[in-house]
Amino acid sequence: MARLPQDKDRIERATREAQSIIAIEREAREAKTARLREQRLSSEAPASAGATAAKRKPGARKATHKTTDAR
Repeated sequence: MARLPQDKDRIERATREAQSIIAIEREAREAKTARLREQRLSSEAPASAGATAAKRKPGARKATHKTTDAR
């Protein structure tokens, strides 16, 4: 069986383009993450200044020890 010749230039060009796109997407993702982190930290700053961090959730209850009478 004869193998088809590979166009190495085309493969290298496609690899470079793919790596370029991956790098651009990574930079965009990191920029978005940094922006969201800043937004989250700026919105948490006034809330954590009060005593709201020490409050429990309204629906959260302490677990009770229930005993069952298994006979």
